[in-house]
Amino acid sequence: MTTSASSMDHDADGRAVDLVSQMTLAEKIQLVTGYMGIPIDAHGVPEGNRVLTPEMTPPPGAIGSDGFVPGIPRLGIPALHLAGAGAGVTSLVARPGGESVAFPSPLAQTATWNRDLVREFGRRLGDEARAQGVNVVLAAANNLAIEPRSGRNFEFHGEDPVLSGTLVREELLGTQDQGVVASIKHFAGNFQETGRFVLNSVIDERSLREGELLAFEIALTDADIGAVMTSYNKLNGDYTSESYYLLTEVLKDEWGYRGWVMSDWGATHSTVKSAMAGLDQEFPHAHWFGAALMAAVAEGTVPLDRLDDMNRRILRSIIAVGLLDDERPRPLPAVEANLATAQRIAEEGIALLKNSGVLPISPEFSGTIAVIGSHADVAVPAGGGSAAVTPIGGSPVPVDTGALPVFWLPDSPLRALKAAFPCAQVLFDSGDDVYSATRLAAESDVTIVFAQQVTQEHFDVPTLDLPDDQNELISQVAAIARTTVVVLETGGVVLMPWLNAVAAVLAAWYPGQRGAEAIAGIVSGRVNPSGRTPVTFPLSADDLPHREVFPMPPLAGQEGPVELTLVNMLTQQQGEFFDAVYDEGLLLGYKWYEAHGLDVAFPFGHGLSFTEFAYVGCNIVAARPDRIEVEVEIENVGSVAGAETVQLYATFPQTAPQTPRRLIGWAKLRLEPGVRGTAVVEVPLKLMSVWSVEDSRWRLPGGRFVIDVAASSRDVRLSREIDLEER
Repeated sequence: MTTSASSMDHDADGRAVDLVSQMTLAEKIQLVTGYMGIPIDAHGVPEGNRVLTPEMTPPPGAIGSDGFVPGIPRLGIPALHLAGAGAGVTSLVARPGGESVAFPSPLAQTATWNRDLVREFGRRLGDEARAQGVNVVLAAANNLAIEPRSGRNFEFHGEDPVLSGTLVREELLGTQDQGVVASIKHFAGNFQETGRFVLNSVIDERSLREGELLAFEIALTDADIGAVMTSYNKLNGDYTSESYYLLTEVLKDEWGYRGWVMSDWGATHSTVKSAMAGLDQEFPHAHWFGAALMAAVAEGTVPLDRLDDMNRRILRSIIAVGLLDDERPRPLPAVEANLATAQRIAEEGIALLKNSGVLPISPEFSGTIAVIGSHADVAVPAGGGSAAVTPIGGSPVPVDTGALPVFWLPDSPLRALKAAFPCAQVLFDSGDDVYSATRLAAESDVTIVFAQQVTQEHFDVPTLDLPDDQNELISQVAAIARTTVVVLETGGVVLMPWLNAVAAVLAAWYPGQRGAEAIAGIVSGRVNPSGRTPVTFPLSADDLPHREVFPMPPLAGQEGPVELTLVNMLTQQQGEFFDAVYDEGLLLGYKWYEAHGLDVAFPFGHGLSFTEFAYVGCNIVAARPDRIEVEVEIENVGSVAGAETVQLYATFPQTAPQTPRRLIGWAKLRLEPGVRGTAVVEVPLKLMSVWSVEDSRWRLPGGRFVIDVAASSRDVRLSREIDLEER
C-alpha cells in the first residue's frame, strides 16, 4: 500500500501498461465509460415510480455517489466511486453514510493564504472520502473568480492564478496523500453559470495562458494529480472536451500530464472528436463512449492505441496513489478532528475588512448584544449545487432545493456568541421585520447584523446587492444602533452602500460547520483575524469589466426559463449558442481596477488585524537559476500575537509591454508581540515571465523589475528593484 502521494509507485507506468495488455476490448470500453452513481429517471429526479432510461441506470455496485465506473475484479482493478468535494464530500441525494462535515467554502479556504492549512483540508477530505467508500473526489475547482456574479465563485479559489493554482495544488496533494484520487476542474474558461452549456468563452491566447491556464499549470506541473475534468462551455469555438489544443497540445504534451481527462457530467458531445482530442473518460450515461466508442474502434476511426492510452492513464493514476493495492478497511469518520480543522480554516479565512476600534469586544463585556438576521439563531449558510455538503445534523432551515441541493449548516452564531460573552445579554431578532430589528438595536449596546447571500451552481446572481432587502435592514439598524458590526456570509463579493455607517465588517464567506465559533472567536478577541481577501470588492457594479453577466439567448420556441432538472442539465437543454468575449484580456481581477485607476471598497489581499506589523527590511537574491528569493523582515509592534501575509507584486520592465503588475508570491508569518521574523518567499522565474504567442513559450523579459512588498495589492510597504537577463 502506498501511503502518500509523495511516495508514488515509480513503476506506475509499467504496471499500467501491463494491465492494459491483459484487458479485453470490452473491459477497455468499460473503464472509460462512466455512469451516474445514483439512478436518475427521465424527469430528472431520483428513482421513484417512473421508468428509468437504460443509459441513466448505473450498473450494480454503485454506492449512490455522483459517479460510478464498474471495476474489473479478475485483474484487481477496483470500481471507481466519484463524489464532489469542494467543501466536504457531497451527496446529491440521501445515501447511507452520506452526511459529512461541511468545511468552509473553497473561497474561504483561499482567504487563509495558508498552504499548510489547505493541505490539511485536502487530507481531511481524503479521509472523509475513504470513510464513505469514495475513491475519486471531484475537486478542486480552479477557475478564476473574475465574474463576481457567478453562482459558483464560492467553489473557486479567487481571482488570481498564482494564488488559486498554488492553493489548489496543496488541496489535491493532501487528498492524494490519503490514497484517494483527486481531480481538478473545470478545464477551462468556465467563468459564469448563465448558459454554461451553450456558452463559448472567447479569450485571446496570451490572456488565456497568463490567466486561467496559468492557474492549472501551477496546480498540475510535477504534482502527479490523478484526473482533470473538462468544463461545459466551448473555448474559442471548441467544446473543451473536444479541444485538441487544450487537452493534448497544452495539457498532455506541453505540461507532460500523465493522468486522465474526464468530462463533466454531460459535457461530452461526440465520440471520435472527443477521443482524438484527448478525452479519456465520459460521464455520466454511456452515450458517446460505451457502445459508440466500441464501434469507432472497430471501424478504425478511434485507433486501438488511443483506447489503450485512455485506459493506461486511468490505471496509472489509481496505481500512483496506491488505490490498486489498498487493502485498508474503511476508516471511521473522524468527525471531531474534521470539525476542528474546519474551525481553524474559518478562523484564518475570515477577513476583517473594516474596524473602527470596536473589535475585539472583551469577553467580560456585560452589556446587551443584539444579533440580527440570516437565521443566526440556528445556522450559517452554505453554497448550493453539486458542491453542497449534506451536513451532519441536517439542515435547520428548510430550503426548496429544486434539482440541486442547498443546505444551511446546523451551527448557531447566537449560541456561540452567548458562550463567548457569558456576562452579556445576547438577544436575537430574525430581521424579517425592520421595525422589530431596529427596536432591538436601539435598546442594545452592540448590534451584530448577519447578512447572507446564498449562491449555487447553475445560477448567477442578478446583482451584487445583498438579497431580500438586507441593505435596507443594515442601513436602518446602523442609523439607530450605538455600534453596528456586520458579518457577511456570502458566496463572493457584494456591494456595501451602508459601509460608512457601520463600525466593523467581517467577511466570513461560507464559514462551514464550525463557522459560528470562529466568528465568535474573532468578535471576542480569542482569535486575531488573519484572513485576506482573494477577490476585489468593487465600489460599484459600474466599475466591473462587464456591466452584466453575458446574457443567454432564449431557446427557440420556449417561453420562459427552461425547467431545471438533472436531465435538462445533463442534456444541455438551455438555448442557442452565444459568445462571452472576455476582452479585458490580461486585466483580470485587481489588475482591471488598477489599470483603470478605479477606487475599490476593499482591495485584493486586504485584511485587518488586532495588532500592527512593521516592515523593517527586504533583500532579494538570485537563489537559483530558475528563481529568485525574497527575504522580508517584519516585526509585530502591537500587543497581541498575530499573523501577517507578506505579499509580493512585480511591475515588469518596458521590454514587456502591456504587462500588468501582478502577484508573484507570498508568505504568512505568525509572530508574538515585540518579535521580529523573516518571511522567505521563493519566486519561480516563470511567474515573472510572459507568454510569447510568437514562440509558443514562456519568456522572461530582460530589464529592471520593481518588486513591491505589500500587505495588500494597494498597501505597499517596501519596494526593491532587480535586474534580470532575458531568457
